[in-house]
Amino acid sequence: MDKVIVEKIYTALLSAAVTFVAGFAIKKLWTLVTGGEPPDPEDHEVPIQSAVAWFLASGIGVGLAQLLFHRSVAKRRHLSRLNREL
Repeated sequence: MDKVIVEKIYTALLSAAVTFVAGFAIKKLWTLVTGGEPPDPEDHEVPIQSAVAWFLASGIGVGLAQLLFHRSVAKRRHLSRLNREL
């Protein structure tokens, strides 16, 4: 199999793992900070402020984890290319 394809599959699998771990960590952090479980945004009895707060916390947290992961992968690829050129 082409090395580029294997690298993309590997990156996609790691990206999924990063998303899972980040989501888990954000839920634990929410519980630690608020003392309660994250709200269910689909529950009509959950106040909109709580639903929005959870949406922002989880979105920003997972987004930041993905950003850092993909930047580190890009840096690693760049350094790998530089080493091959030398």
